[in-house]
Amino acid sequence: MDSNIDKLLEHDIASINDDLPRERISLNALIAAESPQYVTRNGETSAFCKEEIAKLEEIVPRKFHGEIWLPIVILRRIDYGLGIHTVAGNKVELFLIQHLIVGDVDLEWDKLPEWKMNDQLARPHVQVLRRELPSTTCIGFTMAVETSREKPE
Repeated sequence: MDSNIDKLLEHDIASINDDLPRERISLNALIAAESPQYVTRNGETSAFCKEEIAKLEEIVPRKFHGEIWLPIVILRRIDYGLGIHTVAGNKVELFLIQHLIVGDVDLEWDKLPEWKMNDQLARPHVQVLRRELPSTTCIGFTMAVETSREKPE
């Protein structure tokens, strides 16, 4: 692709992702917060729904509260094909999504260490996730990066 087009696409994708968090916050910190919120990349404040925080506090075992970082960022991966997203998070966050929200994992929390991660979600799973946790998840977009480009001779 032309480098000017690449730069234009990079700028557009960066603008689309302005609502992503500057920093994510642990579930532990949000449980204790009087007004749970985060700051977006463009400096705006976005509030978490207290009911969602309470739901996560209930379904995630206490020993994992410090390992769940919110909002959970779901990335639309154009390079993976139509309707494929990935979770930009750790193993505990992936387990939470796959196990409790999407329902793809039959293991209980105590079996987390032996679970083989899958960070990919299809569009219908993302729709379920966003319906269940609209304020504690957000969607970002990524641009495919070519790993091998043929050089002109």
